[in-house]
Amino acid sequence: MRMHPAFAIVLVGLAACSQADIAAKSPGARRTVAALACDTTTMPPPDSNFPRGFDYPQNVSAWVQARDGDRTRLHAWCLFAGLNQSSRPNGPLLWQNWKTSTQAFINQYNPWKGTDGAPRPTRPAPLNARNMANARLGGNEPINNPAPVYAVNQAVVAKYPSCLQPIQGHAGLYQLIDGTHMQSNGDIMIAGVIYNDAAFNNITGPLALYNAVALNARLPAQPTGPAALIPPFPSSSIVLKPQFWPVKKGGFTALPVWDWNAHKPGSPADGKYAGYEMQALWRRAVAITDLPNPTPPPSITYLYGVRDSTGNQPLGPITYTNLTQISPPAFRVVSVKDFYHRQLNQPDLDQLSTCDRALLDASAWWAYDRAFEPGDSVVLVAMHIMTKEQADWTFQTLWWHPDATNVTACGRYCTDRPTNLTDTTFSHYMLATTYGQPAKPGNQNYYAPPSTKGAVWPVAYNPYIELAASHPITTNCMNCHHRAAWPPQASFDRPDENRTSAYLQTNTPNPNALEVYQWTNPVFNGLVILDSMWAISDRGGYPASSGR
Repeated sequence: MRMHPAFAIVLVGLAACSQADIAAKSPGARRTVAALACDTTTMPPPDSNFPRGFDYPQNVSAWVQARDGDRTRLHAWCLFAGLNQSSRPNGPLLWQNWKTSTQAFINQYNPWKGTDGAPRPTRPAPLNARNMANARLGGNEPINNPAPVYAVNQAVVAKYPSCLQPIQGHAGLYQLIDGTHMQSNGDIMIAGVIYNDAAFNNITGPLALYNAVALNARLPAQPTGPAALIPPFPSSSIVLKPQFWPVKKGGFTALPVWDWNAHKPGSPADGKYAGYEMQALWRRAVAITDLPNPTPPPSITYLYGVRDSTGNQPLGPITYTNLTQISPPAFRVVSVKDFYHRQLNQPDLDQLSTCDRALLDASAWWAYDRAFEPGDSVVLVAMHIMTKEQADWTFQTLWWHPDATNVTACGRYCTDRPTNLTDTTFSHYMLATTYGQPAKPGNQNYYAPPSTKGAVWPVAYNPYIELAASHPITTNCMNCHHRAAWPPQASFDRPDENRTSAYLQTNTPNPNALEVYQWTNPVFNGLVILDSMWAISDRGGYPASSGR
């Protein structure tokens, strides 16, 4: 069996090098301000759907080999800025004209049948199911991070019955399926799983990566034999995972803020659920407003109708106040204009599908205790970006933070920003990247869990995405995505000879969440490795006429 490019050598990741690491790489390695410019000369391939003038595409593998972390970060900022351009004021962001996973995976909600041939419940909304699966895992580094239960408000239940799914194990409580334009994240955040033409066509074309029958046909003949691999995605492929937060018009909406350095890998926060609902870990917040001259309110409150992991006890509401002695202040007011955002007026809402509207309403009920109304906004709080500019993909993740414009206070998460772009909204976000270098001891993102047997990838995670999905703080993008394999983990039996993939497999030996590993690792035996695409595992389904 040939070696997949993504696993051909020691695999990965540098999450925003420290200044010391960059200085050690070569004398004078930090670029001058004049050199911090997005390359405007490159010509993006037509099926990349990417605009010219934002540093794409590039020979990123040369930077990886040279450990040129500052150049990879500059590239990541340029990608982020380019993706979030709009052709008109308050119009769709560039990527919002791309295809979604709902359009790519047309079989994802078809019921599966068990090994006895009897129908099973409709497959759970993919991101919700993945979050639950990540909550309790064994192996070398056990995870016991049961997430809160987000049951949609009864007003949503009554208004959108066609978009409901029962929450397994919680009678009478419901979650939502995906909409056409938006995907269900199972919490406040309004998610997307987005593909440019190159990636979309690779999934829906002759490979039929959306079809469980075609995926099963690729399984190794022996359930315990070496893994099979799908062909690599085209080099012009781009895959995104954006996350929005609702903001009410004419008022103030709370958004919790994560302080990365307050909760180190291996700290008590690393051994428990650490999502944004945990106010003891998310000590600060901002009050987002569209008011031009706002007077700060005495307090802000969010998280309505959310329950603890048992589904029995309310987890909120949560209040942040200006009257406490917390230092820094518990919250400060920020403008909706500090985010990539869109105000959704009635014509915009009319273009959405029924289940898109259900997702907006459910999110608003959890965030500010009413349905989403015309004139409310959505703000981009987090985004994963993957490009196939190298065989092993590039990984960059960004999240909004009130300190991001202060580079001194922000530190390594804000360095190497471009200076030649008119739109500087990207400067309100923090960044971590993983392109191909293993972590070095002494790097600020270096951590080796006790079970580590060799090299590790650096700690690299997006607090709004990974922590809310029951990932531990000791998480790396590549470590997670390289595990993507078929068939998926599920709570019901499937006609797949009991094979299963998982974010952290319980097989032995089991690489921990930061360890470097290769595709020949026994955890992949009997599986099909999916070129880092968890969406294929999460969403691939059987055609209704397949008899499965």
